[in-house]
Amino acid sequence: MKSFIVALFLICFFEHSPLNAQHKGLKALDFFIGEWDITSFSVTPQGQEIPAGKARSRAYYIMDKTAIQDEYRALNPQGDVVFRGISVRSYNPITEKIQVLWIVPGVKAMTDIEAEWIDGDIVTHAEGYDSRGSYLEKLMYYNISDSTYSAKLDRSYDDGKTWIKNFGRFDAKKIQQTETYLFLW
Repeated sequence: MKSFIVALFLICFFEHSPLNAQHKGLKALDFFIGEWDITSFSVTPQGQEIPAGKARSRAYYIMDKTAIQDEYRALNPQGDVVFRGISVRSYNPITEKIQVLWIVPGVKAMTDIEAEWIDGDIVTHAEGYDSRGSYLEKLMYYNISDSTYSAKLDRSYDDGKTWIKNFGRFDAKKIQQTETYLFLW
């Protein structure tokens, strides 16, 4: 009987623990794990999208699968890295939203992001800063599947009074599934 009570306690504790909440909350982002080929687009004043550049991204679980890290590298036509960024995603069981921190190594730039699933899309709201100043940001991931997704980004540098529509727009195609977890020890 004592063994049964201990087992029941452990099951209940794990089921409601923050660690398990991370696993459950991040499970919805499993599609994101892998290496991605990304095409970015510029949008003309007439609304036409023109391919603007290429990038690569690699996403994998870290910290005992309680967070996802993703490394982003924009490439020039010769394939050289011209811009880098890194994000860490985790799940907040209290807000039931995904928290993301995006930084750009080597420059003063960071974005604090909160994301949630709405009608099959991932919708984010963020605050950050870069060389142009503080900004608000709205990013939406859509057309999500196991092998593709698209995203569009709007940004405001005047506290939301005006928005730069399509500040960023890209399509991603998975080029390979990677190890889902990076273990450093």
